[in-house]
Amino acid sequence: MAYNKQPSAPPQAPPIQYLPAFVAAAQLGSFRAAAQQLNVTPSAISQQIKSLEQRIGLSLFSRQGKELQLSQAGEEFFSFAAHSLGHYQQGWQGFAEQFLSPQIRISMTDYVANRIIIPRLADFMEHSGIPLEIHTSSRNQNLQANTLDAAIRFGTPPWPEHHARVISDAQVAMVASPEYWRQHPLTCRQHWQHQTLIHARRVTNDWQRLEQSQGYTITARQQLMFDSYETAIEAAKAGLGIMLASFPTSNQELRSGVLQAHSEKRFSSGEHFYLITKPNDHKEKRYQQLFSWLSAVFAEL
Repeated sequence: MAYNKQPSAPPQAPPIQYLPAFVAAAQLGSFRAAAQQLNVTPSAISQQIKSLEQRIGLSLFSRQGKELQLSQAGEEFFSFAAHSLGHYQQGWQGFAEQFLSPQIRISMTDYVANRIIIPRLADFMEHSGIPLEIHTSSRNQNLQANTLDAAIRFGTPPWPEHHARVISDAQVAMVASPEYWRQHPLTCRQHWQHQTLIHARRVTNDWQRLEQSQGYTITARQQLMFDSYETAIEAAKAGLGIMLASFPTSNQELRSGVLQAHSEKRFSSGEHFYLITKPNDHKEKRYQQLFSWLSAVFAEL
């Protein structure tokens, strides 16, 4: 009668706590140097490596006189042990930044950062004690796919897996430089054919929304496309055309006179300014402080 021999189970992996001593000794070529780096005694390093070798059943180091070298097995073990330890340390750093750090990493457009947040940032950090790390982007960032905690967005929900708080309502109005309005008056429909329309977003056609609210098609002389609100505002200030500015964020440009609204009439954009946050119970109280501050700032614009 024949019996099928069952393959023996592979040995269990040694405990991961042995890896720092082994990797340090392999990289530095010295138990003493590894001990100094890890703030332990040389005998502790020697004992951990001895225990590691006993668990594996192989010698990981060989000595050529006074020189400490990896054995063939040691070199193979080091190739994945160092990678595993580095991956763990990198993962821990991300975990600590997300759940243990008081800092909030927040994304926003250049315009919001430069005109609204940065001029008031010192006051917020002084009174809240919350350090902000500001990232600027004209694109909506997926908070779940990176280390960001929050974002200030102009748009409409939903944003899956994010918590959205309304900072401020938004309206739009046609604005241009005073010189542009002098050279290109807009007092009747026929005047549209002499106008240049500035677009601040490539994905959303804000002028098309205005057409729908006005009930007629706008036929302009030319269109200028920009991928950010910041550059669109600068183009309007330079007298290149008309743009649909968002309020209350652009109140400053009107008060300073660098831009003028076509009329006092403003239109509902159907969008709002939001604080978007990544779910995190550890930072929820800080999110709420940030939201309260942003709401007050936008209300005063």
